[in-house]
Amino acid sequence: MSIDGIMLAAIKSDLEKKLIGARLDKIYQPEEQSLTFTLRQSGENIKLLVSAHPQWARLHITKMGFENPVKPPDFCMLLRKYLLRGIITKITQPDFERILNFQIKLRNNTYNLIVEIMGKYSNVILVDEKGVILDAIKRITAEISQERQLYPGIRYKYPPKQDKLNPLLTTRDNFEQIIPVNFGKYSFKAVMCHFRGIGPDMAREIIHQAGLDPEQPYADFSSKERERIWLSFNSFFSRVKNNDFKPAVGLDEKENIIYISAFPLKHKKDTIRELVFNDTGELLDYFYEHKLKKDQLKQMKATLLGVVRTYLSKNRKKQTEFKEKLKEGQNAERYQKLGELVKANIYRINKRAEEIEVINYYDPEQKTVTISLDPKLTPAENAQRYFKKYHKAKRSIKHLKKQLGRLRHEEKYLEQVSLNIEQAENKGELKEIREELKDEGYIKEKQRGRRKKNQDQPLPPHHFKSSEGYDILVGRNNRQNDYLTKKIASKNDLWLHIKEEAGSHVIIRNHTGEEIPEKTIKEAASLAAYYSKGRMSENVPIDYTEVKNVRKPKGAKPGLVYYENYQTIYVNPDRELVKKISRS
Repeated sequence: MSIDGIMLAAIKSDLEKKLIGARLDKIYQPEEQSLTFTLRQSGENIKLLVSAHPQWARLHITKMGFENPVKPPDFCMLLRKYLLRGIITKITQPDFERILNFQIKLRNNTYNLIVEIMGKYSNVILVDEKGVILDAIKRITAEISQERQLYPGIRYKYPPKQDKLNPLLTTRDNFEQIIPVNFGKYSFKAVMCHFRGIGPDMAREIIHQAGLDPEQPYADFSSKERERIWLSFNSFFSRVKNNDFKPAVGLDEKENIIYISAFPLKHKKDTIRELVFNDTGELLDYFYEHKLKKDQLKQMKATLLGVVRTYLSKNRKKQTEFKEKLKEGQNAERYQKLGELVKANIYRINKRAEEIEVINYYDPEQKTVTISLDPKLTPAENAQRYFKKYHKAKRSIKHLKKQLGRLRHEEKYLEQVSLNIEQAENKGELKEIREELKDEGYIKEKQRGRRKKNQDQPLPPHHFKSSEGYDILVGRNNRQNDYLTKKIASKNDLWLHIKEEAGSHVIIRNHTGEEIPEKTIKEAASLAAYYSKGRMSENVPIDYTEVKNVRKPKGAKPGLVYYENYQTIYVNPDRELVKKISRS
């Protein structure tokens, strides 16, 4: 998502209608680079979201809810100190840049909350009435950037201006003067590169509305065609000056969002459906729900999967190495026999001999065998060399088998974590998986001072109600699988899990104390198949047994258990059943 100067002008227009004269009642910082402000205006509470995220920077009035940390971050506390109970008196967009400046008055003081929506350089800065920075959500020191610093105690300076004209102040004369007639690049770039605040989509739309091809070189156009471009340009910015916006989203045939804009875009040929919103707040809430959340989830999944797959790759490489060493170790008896043959033929071995051919007394056919020797060693020392290899190989077998068992245990755990990540449905689940990986040592972070415990409330298991009224619980991750099976479940509840593959623990609560009906078992088994590696398969084998038959070995990684006295049922994963009986 890219917010250009035109979209920011539409946002500013909506904010001015609702926020001028509003009082700042609450300030929160739900995420590291995001803030929410609750404002009071004419008996109404209004929530403003401001984000300086490098990919999803935005600001708008929102109706969405956010989870706030137990302890507010330092920047949030500073904003509360200076701005709470303050009144928004003015909102400006300096020189049509991607910046909004909120002027806030509190008693006899005036502060400026400056929001810069500039991709990875986005920021939120609090400045006093003398222009001195009180703090920024992202402090920029000279070590980070030599061009521009943003940290407490220095004067705030706007970002360096590009050599472009403000389109709101552009006349016909300077429009024609600033774009060279021989400009050889695409015509939409002629508009985008010479005027401030115009993104590629809007630049294409201006050319399209002139009845011309945005991809045609500007130098190819006649004077009349260039005149049409000016008229289209002027028409667009007349609407911007008059705050005549129509915030819109374009959807393709799969309902994927292909653009968001302050105006509907007619040049987007792949637009199947267009949604026009009352204001930018509604538009950006819609965008967040239908696009941004999915992208954030996808990115979080990719990051965590990258960690897990790296460790899985290392694990499997070690297993291959250890198996090769185990093969070598399993040849220990051969070293012993070679040592005995050298010992039996000491009298035949010349000094500094590199090999000797002897009769192999261990061979039923008494064939000869050639034994390599170290010419630096005496014959007796060569015999001892083979005996040492024999004893070392014998000792290594036990160690290698133990290490291979540990690696197979870890591989099974990492495969389960990988499945949990792939099937996670929200950021909360991924955060819990990330915490688990940190606790298990797979994610290492630099600790600043004393480590803080995760303050978030753990998510509950997925909850379903069978068609016969039995509660069915499904673990979301390995920690929850353990908690579900060993803490929540009673010994007579039924435990289900896909056979020999990664999958969630599933519990049928036995509230009657009687035998659980077959239909409920089949429904729970279908859930176990759906929340497993077998989600896309048919006839998935699901083992089930009473919880009392499930054991967790000492030292086992989260989610790994052993079970006995079980039965197996074959079912198909059923997405419709998941929707039908879900309670969470």
